[in-house]
Amino acid sequence: MLNRPQRFTPNKQVVRDLQCEVIRQRFSQRLGALSYFGLPSSSLDDVAQWSPLLQRITAVERGGAGKEWEIQNEMLMNAFRLGVSRKLTLLRGDIDSVLLSDVDSYGNKPSWPYDIVSLDYSGGLFYRNEGGRLCRLEAIKRVFQRQAASGAKEFLLFLSFNLDQIDQHEVHESLETIRRDLMRFGYAADEAIDSYLKHPCEQARLKLYVMNLVARLAAQESFDSESESPIFYMGNRDTEMMAFRFYFKRSSRTFTPRSPKERLNQVVNRRMIEIVNGKQNLTNLGLPLIKAQGPGEK
Repeated sequence: MLNRPQRFTPNKQVVRDLQCEVIRQRFSQRLGALSYFGLPSSSLDDVAQWSPLLQRITAVERGGAGKEWEIQNEMLMNAFRLGVSRKLTLLRGDIDSVLLSDVDSYGNKPSWPYDIVSLDYSGGLFYRNEGGRLCRLEAIKRVFQRQAASGAKEFLLFLSFNLDQIDQHEVHESLETIRRDLMRFGYAADEAIDSYLKHPCEQARLKLYVMNLVARLAAQESFDSESESPIFYMGNRDTEMMAFRFYFKRSSRTFTPRSPKERLNQVVNRRMIEIVNGKQNLTNLGLPLIKAQGPGEK
């Protein structure tokens, strides 16, 4: 057994509870028959909590460099201990590589589509490979492509990451694009976007960046998206974390890609959930709301 198995902090447990709540709400008629793909903890406490809702579980685990088998074996042992081993398929390797190539380190493939995709990264969102590609963002894009190609009608995406190595150029340019799009739709966006760009908390900008990014990636594959309030909290070792929850449904709209169904002003005005000592607090971080200067969107 590992000397220090992964365990949840009180803040992380609230995130898991909120995710479970969304699963129950969105799939109330299919509980017990759902499929999961993602990055569970080695303790599998998260998957064990959701196990009554799931029929099959595909877990991806890379393990430590040079001793990958240790955590992978720990996960299999915990699956047996928790009574979920018959539901569990273990893919071995880096989850971004699995998403990009559709095979793990031993040539095993995920069984798309999935009802729940949980990308619970311990690192940051803007990881670049040796070639300088934003491979983590590309991997998230590939989720939508895999789901669409395999005929998914609806699914949930849970995305969590820390605030390490933020690509400021990528984020700021994206917020400027949001500004232009809002103004094109008749919204007075300057005050709000300037406030986001100047805000001392990275969480404010990442809220807009991630929600807009995911909605656009979904729309490219003809999925309509609905988002829940983004979450931020302190994780293990006082690491700043963010968590997002999205629901997608296959769109009956035209073949030509269209703008996301969820309006940009709704994204900007969405309040966040801050979790402190296991308690939830709704906040807009003191940011102004978007107000229409004309007729707005129809």
